[in-house]
Amino acid sequence: MRLPMLAELENDLITHIKASALGAKLRDVAGLPDLSGESLIERFAADAPAVYVAPGAFQIESRSAKVHYGIACVARNSRGITAARAGEAIGPVGLYEMLEAIAALFNEAQINKSIWKVTAIDFMNDELLYKAGLTAGVAQVETRVKQFTL
Repeated sequence: MRLPMLAELENDLITHIKASALGAKLRDVAGLPDLSGESLIERFAADAPAVYVAPGAFQIESRSAKVHYGIACVARNSRGITAARAGEAIGPVGLYEMLEAIAALFNEAQINKSIWKVTAIDFMNDELLYKAGLTAGVAQVETRVKQFTL
């Protein structure tokens, strides 16, 4: 059974990250969990450092579509938020290193039939994240899918 196009694209992104040098430094690379609020923060805290892939908006133009995904990077360090952002020579990977690695990994990257590019990086400022000792950012990536049909 063939997966829907959006599921295939999400799986491609996850597989590409897992196979990278960054993937070896992470506890988890997965689709964004179907949780919210404190339950999601608890999951992030248990899994960090981790990367989660989530579909975003897509625009349909004629018979093609521009598809967007968010790649959320979550870091934690027992030495605090600053160490979680910057990382350390010995210890868990920091947020900045994760975001830079994702930006490099998806800079005009061809994965199967899709060519991906990073369009933005956003930092998440959330009190629940900070209280849990977490810091997070999201790399926005996009690709164009030809022969898109509804």
